[in-house]
Amino acid sequence: MIEESRSPPTQLGQYAREIDLSPVQEEICRRVMEGESVRSICRDEHMPCRSTVLNWLAADPTFRVGYSLAKQLLAETLAERILKISDDATRDWVDTPDGKLFDHEHVQRSRLRVDSCKWLAGKLAPKRYGASLLRIDSAADEKRAPSPEQIAVRLSALANAASQLKEE
Repeated sequence: MIEESRSPPTQLGQYAREIDLSPVQEEICRRVMEGESVRSICRDEHMPCRSTVLNWLAADPTFRVGYSLAKQLLAETLAERILKISDDATRDWVDTPDGKLFDHEHVQRSRLRVDSCKWLAGKLAPKRYGASLLRIDSAADEKRAPSPEQIAVRLSALANAASQLKEE
């Protein structure tokens, strides 16, 4: 049975072959894209130790490109995970001798999981999943900042408007 999460690794595998990753490096990138940490991946017997992977990232531009692509695709995996968590209400209610009770703890944990995924997806793909309302573009702010001459003109206009109001 082929799961939905199996289709992106095929795409990553295609890119991995195009950028010439070793099979181990390709597997690391695929598993990172699926949401597994490097620390967890490196616990497997057939995988290199974490420091080797970090050295590859530092020294091997080809692996760095593949890993970067995997991290970008991880944002998509996280977005899918958010929808799955949000749609799953199976443990929101608990059967008790008194009837069904709402499980606040489970709902709060689900909310925390969603918030964590949203935060990470926003960091990995800020243009797609970042909080655009919170972004501050300093270059745009500098363009909007009035010059001293503009401030003087505005103050003069306000002073004139105030004096006209007093006369009326």
